[in-house]
Amino acid sequence: MLVRDNYCRITMTQLMQAVVLTGHGGPEKLVYTQVDKPCPQAGEVLIQVGACSVNNTDLNARTGWYTAKQEFEAVLQDKASTSIQSSTAWGGVSIEFPRIQGADIVGKVVEVGAGVDQNLLQQRVMVDPWIRDKSSASDRYVGSELDGGFAEYAVIPASNVYPIQSPLSDIELACFPCSYSTAENMLVKGRVTGSDTVLIMGASGGVGSALIQLCKLRGAKVIAIASPSKQAFVRKLGADFVYNRDEKIIKSLADHAITVYLDTVGGVHFPQLLKKLQVGGRYVICGAIGGPIVQLDLRELIYKDLEMIGATRMEATVFQSLVNYINQNLLKPVVANTFPLSQIKAAQQAFQSKNFCGKIVITLDEA
Repeated sequence: MLVRDNYCRITMTQLMQAVVLTGHGGPEKLVYTQVDKPCPQAGEVLIQVGACSVNNTDLNARTGWYTAKQEFEAVLQDKASTSIQSSTAWGGVSIEFPRIQGADIVGKVVEVGAGVDQNLLQQRVMVDPWIRDKSSASDRYVGSELDGGFAEYAVIPASNVYPIQSPLSDIELACFPCSYSTAENMLVKGRVTGSDTVLIMGASGGVGSALIQLCKLRGAKVIAIASPSKQAFVRKLGADFVYNRDEKIIKSLADHAITVYLDTVGGVHFPQLLKKLQVGGRYVICGAIGGPIVQLDLRELIYKDLEMIGATRMEATVFQSLVNYINQNLLKPVVANTFPLSQIKAAQQAFQSKNFCGKIVITLDEA
């Protein structure tokens, strides 16, 4: 039995099922087991988790990708060394093991700590996974620097909990927190409006599908890049134009005046697509699943007055905007598949295949 800070230590009845990440490496580092049920401290709430999605950050943290010296593809295929000495998460903070991952928490508040509004009790909520700490140089992320939702219960600061008034199921709502807040943050940082023509690379994934919907809410014209098997999917979401990610991509974009390039992929297509931005265009990137090392001709940046914007850290107003969209029924979550908590390894394997559209969600039905 694992004993951790903020976890109850009363009787054996205070145990819960969870998936624990025991260190860097392959799927064998994920252990489905019993751990102590957490207790909310002052300013915190205890959530009975209903569902929690799988994200790239789960795999990246497990494999040590954020600081790995190995080639990217080796890490992506779970061939990372298990002896990484300086392990950090995306924010540069060391990961402490064991860790319960899972950022996309949806569930019900069943207990509150001191100083927390009692009206939160029994409310269905969604968690903003970005834990902001103005007194510290480093913020934290749920499931990375503190325990997350791949468990029956999770303790979260009350400031990061948002009541949801929506007919959507917990499974559907679990599609939103990470991917859609990332997408909304990209659009805010890229200042996307109805006058923009937006190119989206990686349009069929969790963030990409969110970007399409959020761009259309703003009235922007959307050009989506997706594989042939996923093009019908992105068209249904509202993309105005859809093209293949192949050697003909530049010719396909010849007639478009692209003002914003939203990238979730990075990789070999980066230099070609950056050239398609108009003078004064904005390039916004949130991920590098196609490869983090790219070629940049600085003349493109300098003489076209381009902006290049990394999009990870976000203000709380971004998540509040997302909650408002959900409560107004303006967004359509896309569930690709569901897995019970006990099958987390199969869920991550399915996620890693990228042979799906939308989100893969972990349910707590069997816990």
